[in-house]
Amino acid sequence: MSLVVALLFAVLLLPAIGALAVWLDSKRTPWTVATVSLGLTAVASTLLATLLILDGPTVYRLGIQGGPGLVFRSDALSVTVGLLDVVLTLGILGYIRTAGPHGREFYVPYLLFTTAVFGVVLSGDLFGIYAFLVLLIWATGRLVECGEKAGVEATARGYRRTATLGASVYLVGVLLAVWLGGSSDGRRLGFALAAVGYTDSLVITSFVFMTVGLALLVALVPLHGWLVETHARATDPVSALISGVLPAAAVYAFLRILFDVFTLEFLTANPAVTNGIIYGAIGSLLVGNLLAYGQRDIKGMLAYSTISQFGLIVAGLLVATETAVFGSVIQLFGHGIVKGAFCLVAGLIAIRFDARTIDEFGGLANRAPLVAAAFAGLAIAMIGLPPTVGFVGKWYIAVGALEQGLWVVTAFVVFSTLLTLGYVIPFVDSIYFGTFDGVDNGSQSITSTMVAVVVLAALLSLAIGLASVTFEAFLREAIEQLVAAPVE
Repeated sequence: MSLVVALLFAVLLLPAIGALAVWLDSKRTPWTVATVSLGLTAVASTLLATLLILDGPTVYRLGIQGGPGLVFRSDALSVTVGLLDVVLTLGILGYIRTAGPHGREFYVPYLLFTTAVFGVVLSGDLFGIYAFLVLLIWATGRLVECGEKAGVEATARGYRRTATLGASVYLVGVLLAVWLGGSSDGRRLGFALAAVGYTDSLVITSFVFMTVGLALLVALVPLHGWLVETHARATDPVSALISGVLPAAAVYAFLRILFDVFTLEFLTANPAVTNGIIYGAIGSLLVGNLLAYGQRDIKGMLAYSTISQFGLIVAGLLVATETAVFGSVIQLFGHGIVKGAFCLVAGLIAIRFDARTIDEFGGLANRAPLVAAAFAGLAIAMIGLPPTVGFVGKWYIAVGALEQGLWVVTAFVVFSTLLTLGYVIPFVDSIYFGTFDGVDNGSQSITSTMVAVVVLAALLSLAIGLASVTFEAFLREAIEQLVAAPVE
């Protein structure tokens, strides 16, 4: 077994081993076990990224020679989403050590959530993606149940039913495709479906089933209701995962199915399907922003903004140029960091000031200047102003759309930026120029570590934007191979 393969399994198994350790030994401090487990996972992920730069992508098949088995693939794209997963879950640990939730009922699904995301992004097998999606759904439901708000158990059950429906619809598409092509390995299946013919009604049907199932898990309009409800009732750390990582895993699965299994030739052969998804994504971008515009509660605004952002990301993928796909990938990574940190900032403000709405945010900058600065920095990144990561992602998607003559996508990218400006700035304005008329539980109610996490995230959103050329160089080969015609 090569070092790359060993690292591939390390990032999958280390969080799961940590979850097992927490479950078996309730006397051990779960936070410490989670920190060690995720810390080692972060190290393994970084080493894996380094080896990918030096040696290129890796494919590993686990199973009987010539028989059924699971396929794992690691490249710059999978490692990027995996790093988002581990960076966010590690950062959240700095928040929850004091704020909670606590106990193994939280930490076991928390660690398995990390394993599930890595499983989705490293699987080259469509059944493997389904299995890890099911684990991700279970873990998310358990995390939502750890909240203290009334009705969280009903919300968790509703989420599991909805998400399981999405995964099941995806599975129907997979079963149909495998029946047609004879393999669940994404690349092999792609060649088999090409031989059947991209205009074959059953091939199109399998793609539609997979797309609709994953669209529900991404929470694209009109399949977005579960995200708003779950985001509102979950604790702030869990909301960070729901906004930052959960839809990203489903988007990544869609990316792999779109380009590895069906390829650009399928999109060209079926323009009605392609245009339907593009305009559906644009609709999600527009509706999400319009609904966010009317929100005065911070968590409601963040939930609808997430729906909008993933509409933008999916639209960029369907533009299907190297420029636009890079924009979608960096937007996916940047959104995860920014929106996850935004949820934590909202939590900090709620803990110290019992504030959740624009009116309650009035004048907080005078009492918590670092928290206010982090909020403002994250707001700039979410709007997409230069030189933050939000600007870079939107810029590449807009330019890529123009390259394809899809000016309507570019127009909606610009329009959505103006809408985002319209609903984020009132919060910032209230924090800096409003009048404080609330409760202050004192600076001791939040720790320096909690504040440091959100400040570092704001700085990271700026750093990624400034280092976008380096980021593009890291992803270039993987994206070129993704959008190129596959070679057997």
